[in-house]
Amino acid sequence: MQENQLSDEEYVIYRTKSSQKLDAATAKAWMITAKTLFPRNFAVQLEAYTTQKSANNPKEAARYFSSLFFDFPNEVELWEEVQEITSALQKVDANESSRFYRDLFSHMLTEVQHQLLLSMAERAEDTIEHCRLMLVLLARLPQFVDTHGKKLVDTLLTTEKHSHYQTPVNCFRKLLVVDLLPTLLGSRTIDVPQKQLYRLILKSIEFYVNWFASGSPLIQGVEGSELKTEEAWTNLFKIMFAMGRKLGWELSSMFSIENRELMCQNLWAFFRSTPLGDEDSPNFRQLLYCTTVLLVESLYEYMRKIDPACFQIPNQGNKMETTQLLLVRAFLPSVDSGLESALKRRKDENSASHSTLNVTVTKSCPTPTATTLLSSFLTAVSCWELLQQTEELRNEFSKICLHLRTESWLWLPNFIADVYLHQGLYAEALTKLQSVGSTVLNPQSFLLKSSGIFFGLGNHIAATEQILHAVANLPLEGGSDLPTSFTIPCFSSPIGKPPLHFMALNRTEIVQYSVSVLLACLQDRAFKNGNSDLAVGHLIVLLQYDWPNNSNLLEESLEKIRRQGQFTYQLFSSYVIQVDILEEIAYLVTDQGGAINVDIFPPSAAQLATQRRMTTRRGDLGAREDFRSAMKRQMGRSPENIQNLMIRFMIRERENILQAMKV
Repeated sequence: MQENQLSDEEYVIYRTKSSQKLDAATAKAWMITAKTLFPRNFAVQLEAYTTQKSANNPKEAARYFSSLFFDFPNEVELWEEVQEITSALQKVDANESSRFYRDLFSHMLTEVQHQLLLSMAERAEDTIEHCRLMLVLLARLPQFVDTHGKKLVDTLLTTEKHSHYQTPVNCFRKLLVVDLLPTLLGSRTIDVPQKQLYRLILKSIEFYVNWFASGSPLIQGVEGSELKTEEAWTNLFKIMFAMGRKLGWELSSMFSIENRELMCQNLWAFFRSTPLGDEDSPNFRQLLYCTTVLLVESLYEYMRKIDPACFQIPNQGNKMETTQLLLVRAFLPSVDSGLESALKRRKDENSASHSTLNVTVTKSCPTPTATTLLSSFLTAVSCWELLQQTEELRNEFSKICLHLRTESWLWLPNFIADVYLHQGLYAEALTKLQSVGSTVLNPQSFLLKSSGIFFGLGNHIAATEQILHAVANLPLEGGSDLPTSFTIPCFSSPIGKPPLHFMALNRTEIVQYSVSVLLACLQDRAFKNGNSDLAVGHLIVLLQYDWPNNSNLLEESLEKIRRQGQFTYQLFSSYVIQVDILEEIAYLVTDQGGAINVDIFPPSAAQLATQRRMTTRRGDLGAREDFRSAMKRQMGRSPENIQNLMIRFMIRERENILQAMKV
């Protein structure tokens, strides 16, 4: 189009653009002229803004855009620019264009910023987009939280209620809990009704707990994962701290403490010293909610330590811990009274924590992991016990559990069984364990845990049956030759608290635990019955595994054999290879050892021909010589893999072991 065909407005715009490349001062003069002559012309005013934008001058551009926003609210091109501004404000990583729009926004007057974001939010057709823009407004302009905060809470709650989402882990709840509440609660002047704050506490707990329990980082309606695990519990604790401050809670300050055990002590101190009142009183509510939050956080840490596959979220960007652990009743090494006294003195000298005296962790677990595991477990147990202290607390906590849909947490019954086990309530632990069966634990874990529980109930036959089932599928060959240290003796366990141990679910520790259970079960049969050679023989076989631990049991076995004057055990040659034990048995047959008649080796070919057995009866010098030769052969087998030997014994001699238990 020729210059003489342009309108006056178009002509000044044309002169402005053509001058920009040659003379910036002339271009600016033309622009001032255009703005002055045509103040109500959108194209002219837009060109003034565009010129400053092209020159990357956000301060001047902000002044021109502010005029455009108020003078021409219905222009499409204006709202396209507003869209660019709001999009830039929501981006995490900004490119050059986004950085300009952010700078542009920062140079606007506060009222312009407020009206721009508010208008854009009101124009949004999608509710989720409306809420996101309102959150941008509150994040950028927190002074308007009192004006828009409560309304946005209502919008998010109502929209979520009528949405199609079946889980609390959705985009609306995420915007409420993660994005809005920290800003809302940061306001010292906003007045939120107490009932609404209680409701928001539950919504927050429900969101975070279900997000962790889902085992997935995904949030429905949100692309990608915007949450980091290490930040999630911190966020919830911050919410509880801020909520408590608004509600005037004494316990709110505990959420600024890093030590979980100290937090738990604060809860118990509050419970013991403060009248709780009825279910609606502030004291009751703060104890209920604060204890629940600490419980679920500790429970989460506990479960992901004993079963890393239980949650996938914690391993974002971290190396996954793969060792699965199992809490079982421990079987402490049998020691004489002198050693017991020495261990007690050592415990006192080291000032061991009373709360951890009866719980130990496998040495195969790294020290930091073991420390966190013990702390998390004991804290979770303590919180659980606190919530069971009164009928009112039990009832209200049950309501929270329904709200949190804990019935879908397949790992929760396992924890409850562990609580009963820690309390020494074996019958309750067994009932809980049997009610869920293999849906919670794999069959082997179920058998290992239940064997210790049956022992605690005094049902040694059932304990033996369970443990023999547990080892039935272990490979006969392979694995370490030497057992790891099983447990730290803790003779000063709290009264009524059984010794417990977190074992690793690997071949070595399964064998180790199985041997410990069988040793404990066979002792009664070996020493309390009249003639119990089979039980004593089994005991001698098992004592080899962790030798010389429990060496006093060998002394007791030998003493019983001396009193009887004889000993018969046909499995001896198949399974006894430990040199110290062989020497003790060999000593029994000497005159100095009591000249005991021992029948423990199968007859040789020559003895079969003469119908003699390889006994050590006096006067049968040939048999005695055969016995010494057989003993030498046994000692020659001492380098054999003791772990493989134990597995063969427990699998192949299952019926013999059970027979000894039933005598």
